[in-house]
Amino acid sequence: MSEKIVICYRMSAVGARVYLARARELMQRAEALGATLVSWAALSLAFAWDSDAIEEAIHLAITADEDTAPEEETWACGIAQGAMEPLAGSSSSAQRSGLAWGEPLVIALALSRTARGGEVLLHASVRAALEGLLNTQEPRLATEAGVEVLGVPLDMDNPWKRGKGGQVPPSRSMRAVLPLVIPPVTTPLPRSVREAEPEEIETADAESLAARLTQLAKEALLGGDAQSLERWSAGLKATGERDSLANRMHAMARLSRGKVGDALRTLKQARRDADGATPPTPQKRCQAALALGVGLSFAGRFDDALLEGLDALARARETDDDEAVRACLAFLAKLFARVNRSDEAALFRDSVRASRPAI
Repeated sequence: MSEKIVICYRMSAVGARVYLARARELMQRAEALGATLVSWAALSLAFAWDSDAIEEAIHLAITADEDTAPEEETWACGIAQGAMEPLAGSSSSAQRSGLAWGEPLVIALALSRTARGGEVLLHASVRAALEGLLNTQEPRLATEAGVEVLGVPLDMDNPWKRGKGGQVPPSRSMRAVLPLVIPPVTTPLPRSVREAEPEEIETADAESLAARLTQLAKEALLGGDAQSLERWSAGLKATGERDSLANRMHAMARLSRGKVGDALRTLKQARRDADGATPPTPQKRCQAALALGVGLSFAGRFDDALLEGLDALARARETDDDEAVRACLAFLAKLFARVNRSDEAALFRDSVRASRPAI
């Protein structure tokens, strides 16, 4: 058994053609965002993601009806989180490999039957709701097979609360991009900069200090703490080490605070610097292009972001860097999913899986 985020959609009785067409469209959207179909019934269907894919689940929840005509019926939705057990055994058909059952499916189904059309009800088992990361409204009681379940409606217009530094929690795709935006740290200080005495920081060599500040910046980006990210990136710049990395990190912090114009100017300059470097360095060009792609996607400039993502992918392949290739593929998959290009998103997502090393 493994922990999953389960989202269940339900529609009241409609014509078979209408329901099937809408269900197929919804399934394409869900799969483009990395979900797996876990349950199918006459008027409902449910999808599941790994527990770290809450951003993808919420994105589907709030966009499922965006192309629906005013006179058409909208989906009612419930979301829960918990352990799911696959229906298929080791000898079962691969066609049934995604089907699964568990308490979160029962809860999500109950909530979808209570939710109104166009409404999403969240269960307290959804970690993001429990941690107060989502905007919700007054709770409502649902009943399934005699069991009462409490659900809270999601604010569909403004689902995410801002984090400590004003940032939405990072998605799984952002975590995939991190190795390029902020490369791995190999020489940290013996103790955290937060805990170190002033004389320890002063006597540390610049490279060790830069490495530790880089690690702290990575933690801040993962934690949605733009204020700390700005602090650590400014500290890194002050060391005189890794200027291009410090600039990228600072730009990411400004993106998180909504300062898109300033961030894009910095990222574009970093891109020009990488292109003009002598001798040319494909790795740095890859990092700069992908960082700019992330910034452009924040700004809603998806065509430009796509060009940068494809260029980053070409540079990653030029250097035979498998981790960089996977990061670029993951970014492109998410980019296509956000503009509802399901086929392209699925293609890049499958490429990420195919490029993963065997365990």
